[in-house]
Amino acid sequence: MGSFFILLCFFLFLFFNGEFTAASKFWSRLEMAEMNGYGEHKLSSVVITGSLLCNTPVSDATVAIKCHTGFKKRSNWIKAVTNDFGEFVIHLPSHLHAIPHLEKACFVKPIHVPKHYHRCYKALSKSNLHKGIKLVSSKDGFRVYTSGTIRLHGYSSRSSQARKADM
Repeated sequence: MGSFFILLCFFLFLFFNGEFTAASKFWSRLEMAEMNGYGEHKLSSVVITGSLLCNTPVSDATVAIKCHTGFKKRSNWIKAVTNDFGEFVIHLPSHLHAIPHLEKACFVKPIHVPKHYHRCYKALSKSNLHKGIKLVSSKDGFRVYTSGTIRLHGYSSRSSQARKADM
């Protein structure tokens, strides 16, 4: 009877020890976040590129993208600033990656042009200029869209304004 009791205790020890070891195999909060794409290693990235031109590249302009999520709440503008060549890159936040038909749901719009581009600035403020996006590349969870070249129609000099008036 004594050996049966010892054997029973041994099996119970193995059983509960195994249960506690299995419990330690659950994922931590950090591991769960990484598995869902919120950790250090992203599951996907979405980038929107494009350029802004008047008669020359428009540098230091603010360009933004807005995506309609389908919910009643208002969408936020995600902004970027153009470089010396008028080019911009916008990294879309992860909560917008799963929008179906991103090409139809998002548009890019210049929202501020520096004062020294006043000829384009006036044209911009009078128009509702926005441009859609198009998928250019998709590989390994990294998608690249482009809005192409956004052209602001303005005059580069007074002589070109005079030529327009003569026509």
